[in-house]
Amino acid sequence: MLSLPSKPWKKVKIEAVSDQHFRIVFLTEMSTEASFRAAVEEDIAPCLGPRDELGAPDWTSRSVTLTTLDLPTFKRNLVFACVMIELE
Repeated sequence: MLSLPSKPWKKVKIEAVSDQHFRIVFLTEMSTEASFRAAVEEDIAPCLGPRDELGAPDWTSRSVTLTTLDLPTFKRNLVFACVMIELE
């Protein structure tokens, strides 16, 4: 049986900003702002729950803010999107 090659994994770090607000920082090298924005839209955004929200992506810090009530579910969804979370 043939299978398609898996897409490359991206590595992120999740930092708590406040109780329900988190900063997702990309640790994977990205050469252009367009590739960074594409990663946010194609890898991070589909992982959001119905009441989760993303802030505006910040190219200079390679980060985006997340508002969520259910961080464990969001983290689990990242694994299915081939996004690896660095442990603290």
